[in-house]
Amino acid sequence: MNRISHHKTDGYNDGFNKGFHSGYKDGYSRGRNMGISQFRNVFEGTSIIIPTYNQLPYLKECIESIAQYTGTPYELIIIDNASDDGTAEFLKSSQGLRFRINEENLGFAGAVNQGLMMAKGTTLMILNNDSVVTTNWLTNLLVCLHSDPQFGIVGPVTNYISGEQLIHVSYHDTAEMQQFSKSYNHSNAHSWTVTERLTGFCMLIRRDDFYRLGYFDEGFEIGNCEDDDYGLRARLLGMQLIIAKDTFIHHYGSVSMKTLNSRFEQVYANNLSFYSSKWEDPHEMLSLKWQRSLNRDMKLRTVDMYPTCVFVTGADSVIYWIENGIRHPVHGAVGIQAVRVSQVDLRCWPLGDPMAAEEAVGRMRTVYFPSTESWEQEGKLIKHKNGSVYQYKGNRLQRFLNRLVLAAWRLDFYEPLLVNEHEIQQYGEEIPIISPPVIKADNI
Repeated sequence: MNRISHHKTDGYNDGFNKGFHSGYKDGYSRGRNMGISQFRNVFEGTSIIIPTYNQLPYLKECIESIAQYTGTPYELIIIDNASDDGTAEFLKSSQGLRFRINEENLGFAGAVNQGLMMAKGTTLMILNNDSVVTTNWLTNLLVCLHSDPQFGIVGPVTNYISGEQLIHVSYHDTAEMQQFSKSYNHSNAHSWTVTERLTGFCMLIRRDDFYRLGYFDEGFEIGNCEDDDYGLRARLLGMQLIIAKDTFIHHYGSVSMKTLNSRFEQVYANNLSFYSSKWEDPHEMLSLKWQRSLNRDMKLRTVDMYPTCVFVTGADSVIYWIENGIRHPVHGAVGIQAVRVSQVDLRCWPLGDPMAAEEAVGRMRTVYFPSTESWEQEGKLIKHKNGSVYQYKGNRLQRFLNRLVLAAWRLDFYEPLLVNEHEIQQYGEEIPIISPPVIKADNI
C-alpha cells in the first residue's frame, strides 16, 4: 500500500515538474517575444546605464548623486557583473531603478550592451559606477547633444581620466567638489569641442544614432579600448565626438579595473592587440576621400559597411540571406555557419520574402564560385594585385578593410577574381567593409 501511494506521489511530482517547466518555458518565450515587439517603445527622457562590478559604496554614492542633481526625466538601469559584495542584494531591495544581475562578469562592453538592450529613453547615457554627478550635468550635456545633428556622442570633463577630458581641480572633498561644479556647470556653446576620442566613463548618445551605430564590441575583455572602438565607429559614420567643457562630473577612476592587480596589464595588452588587428590604421582610414566627403545629411549606418550576399543570424537564431540590402528569412538547413549580428543591425535591413535554403545556397554558389560571368554582379569578390579584396555591392566596389574582416564574414574561403587596376580605379574610393562587433550575449 505504501509502495503504491509512493508511486502515485512520484508520478504526480513528475507531472507537476514537467508542467511547471513547460509553463515557465512558454511564459519566458511569450515575455521575450513581447519584449522584442516593444523594442522601439520609448519615453522622452534619458536612460542612464551603469555597469558595476563590486565597489558597492561607489555605486551607492553615484546613485545618490543622480537622484539629487538630475532635473530632467530619466530612468536608471544598473547592470551587475556578478558582484560578490552585496550589490545584488542592494539592487533587489532598491526602489526606482531597473537592474540586471549577470551570473558571470561580462566585462564593460557586455554589461553596457545589456543596459542598452533594456533602455527605453530617447537618449542613452553610459556612466561609470565610480562617478559622482553634479548640478546641471545632464541638462548641459543634452543641450550640447541636441544643438547639432552631427554631434554623435557627448562627454563631460573630469578630474581623473586620460586625454582631453582631464582638467585640473583643487577641491579636497565631495562638498568642495559640488561647490566647484555649481560654479563651473553653466551651459556655453563656446565650450563644446570636437575631439578624436571620448572615454567611456560618461557618454551620451541619441537613440536614433544608437540604431545607426549598434552595440559595443564584446570581443574586448573586461575593460579598456571598447570605448575607443565605439568612438571610431561613430566617426566612420560621420558622427562627431564632442567634449562639453561646460560640464564637470567627478570620477574616482578605474576602481573596478584596479582590482585586477597584476592581470590589468595583460587585459590591456589583449584588448590593444584586438583593437589593432581589427582596425590596423584607423587614422589613415578616417582621412580617406569617402570619409571626408560625408555630409551632414548623410545618415550612414553600420550595416552600410557590411558585405552583401552573406548569411547572418540574430538573437532568435533565424538565418537570413542578405542581398541587395534586404534580409530574407531562410527556411531549412543551409549547412553554412551564419555570422552573428545584433538585433539592432539586423533590423536595419528591411525584411524581404522568405527563401528556401536550397535557393539561398544556390545564390551563394553563383556569387562566390568561379564562373565566366562578369564580375560586375552583386556580391562578387575581386582582387587587386596588391592583395586588396573588394566586393561589388550596389553598383559600387567596397574594399574589405583587411583579411580579418574577410574571415569575420566567413568569406576568406572563396578565391576572388583578379582584375586590373584600371577597372578598380574607375569606381574611386568607396565605403570600406568592416567586421561586425563580436556579440556573445544571446539576447541582443
